Amino acid sequence: MVVAVIVMYLYLVNNRGGSLLAGRYTRDVKKALAIAERLESAGHRPNVIQKGPNYMVYIATADLLKLAERDGEIRRAIALFLAEKVKNGTPKQREIAEKILKRHPPFFHRT
Repeated sequence: MVVAVIVMYLYLVNNRGGSLLAGRYTRDVKKALAIAERLESAGHRPNVIQKGPNYMVYIATADLLKLAERDGEIRRAIALFLAEKVKNGTPKQREIAEKILKRHPPFFHRT
């Protein structure tokens, strides 16, 4: 999916009930900071973390849901991603995707 002209990917995270992130990996810290700056200038609240030799710029679940409320394409991409994980994901991915869908049922059924 594209957020502020940045191609980002959706990830499920196994923490306290599961989370959904939109993120982008890069090996270059300067590029990661530039991506974060672009997202911030577009009104988002990006985070940058180091994961091994890479840096990940991501938008957390709450901010991602706010973004999806305003953008039907992003909402549709999230709904399709979660539906795919419920249908064909690993058991853990299914569990996390189902929890997210249960927490926000009307939100994802409007697509």
